Amino acid sequence: MINLEKRKLLLGAATVFAGAALITTGVKAVTRQTVSTVSQDPREQMRVKHLPNVPLLTHNGDEVRFYDDLIKDKKVAINFMYTVCSKICTPSTRNIVEARRLLGDLAKDIHFYSISMTPQHDEPAILRAYMKANEIDNDWTFLTGTQKNVDFLRRALGFTSGDPVEDADISRHAGMLRIIDEPMASWGHASTLTSGKTIARMIRYEFT
Repeated sequence: MINLEKRKLLLGAATVFAGAALITTGVKAVTRQTVSTVSQDPREQMRVKHLPNVPLLTHNGDEVRFYDDLIKDKKVAINFMYTVCSKICTPSTRNIVEARRLLGDLAKDIHFYSISMTPQHDEPAILRAYMKANEIDNDWTFLTGTQKNVDFLRRALGFTSGDPVEDADISRHAGMLRIIDEPMASWGHASTLTSGKTIARMIRYEFT
């Protein structure tokens, strides 16, 4: 049998080990909390959730990365369109053109992007022809890419309903302009089927 003195020694050792375990657990908990706090940065959260760094192709044929090259450190306005769409895209494009004009000097600080939903058809040359037909300057970037990447972006940027059947019918796509101030982690939108004046007002609201 273990005598009384040995029992005391064993009990003391167990208490020391338990205390050490609690301290170690506490350190781990603090470490996890610190990491968690860092990951809660709004800008980083927005990037991870909504701004995937997928490759795209501009209307000039240049390959770019969505986040690194088009979004990071910028104020941007993004819509989805396709060149043979007349019911939604034609009036949307005209309204955005008008909004840019009404914004005046503020428009110079905003990067406008239009992403084709039919990239297999809307190659850079076709996008350039669309821009010319709508009297759009080269400082408004039109983009194409693989269907997989474009669809991924539509979901990430909130241009889909979540219903696969409904989203597959691109003739019913959202007439929306996503307005993002990336450095400020600001996220808004405007309907592109309203007037250019209304779109300009919404952009000013988000960026000023």
